[in-house]
Amino acid sequence: MVLIGGFDRILLSASPRKYTLIEVCLRVEKNVVLPPFTGKVPKSLLIIGNSKLYDIFEKPFIVEYDGAKIQVPKPLRVTPLYIRNNGDVKYLWKKKSGGPSLRLRRDITACFKIGFEEGLERDIYYAVAGMDNAVLFDSKWIIESVRVEKSFKLPSQYPGVSLENISGVRVFFRSPIKLVDPWKKTRYGRFLPIAGVLFAYNIGELLRLLKRDIEYWYVVSMVSAALRETHKIWETVKKTTYVYDGKELPALSGYATYLVDDEIINGIRGFRVFLENIIAHAMVMGVGSSRAIGLGHVDIYLLERN
Repeated sequence: MVLIGGFDRILLSASPRKYTLIEVCLRVEKNVVLPPFTGKVPKSLLIIGNSKLYDIFEKPFIVEYDGAKIQVPKPLRVTPLYIRNNGDVKYLWKKKSGGPSLRLRRDITACFKIGFEEGLERDIYYAVAGMDNAVLFDSKWIIESVRVEKSFKLPSQYPGVSLENISGVRVFFRSPIKLVDPWKKTRYGRFLPIAGVLFAYNIGELLRLLKRDIEYWYVVSMVSAALRETHKIWETVKKTTYVYDGKELPALSGYATYLVDDEIINGIRGFRVFLENIIAHAMVMGVGSSRAIGLGHVDIYLLERN
């Protein structure tokens, strides 16, 4: 059983990797019409900047495990474009087909974020440098700034996130969220955002649990037990749609608050640190599926005890 030796044993058995999140801000040389879901823009710009990324974005990522070939999550993700206005941040994506097109004016700065594993670090920075003055949608895209927002070596005993004196975890869904089904691979996903399902991708990726089996399911259940959704979750989490390749597809928006159950996380050796690693991973790599096209971007806030 997975808990023999505690969660610290699981963490130590997974080789650490560096995960980095960077922000790129650009402006266009002339006004452009954007696609309905602007996660396509950073993907296209990165491929223009470095053609090596084409296969990673466009083809399934396959590894061999126990003699079988398994499709695993891609080692990078992007966000849709977003703009800042008077302190507010607006992510650019359409919920419905038809209506006015999304447009970006030449006097407006647009940004996006890229999260990636250490194995892609050189290729990502090469791509960012190469996208400056790239031509897309019949306009040049000019980089104004690049900054590293977060960088964590995970898993770690000190992941850079602490649940000490924290009563809750609040997760804001900044781009549409398409939840992974942790029990069975399916194109439909799940739509009940209990914590174990919300963080299912992060759990499997961080612990290298490539197969959907009893060990993985047990960890998913433990995360749901330790981070309890509140009774207001259906007031704050909403069904939404997004337009991709001409289709209106279902997803989740809004935010979810989870209460930290100290009795559970303190009663199992290493479980608190394990949860801290999961949260840190989600901050950089997002949650759910289709993160490489811009879904699954979240902001996570830790709520201190009064």
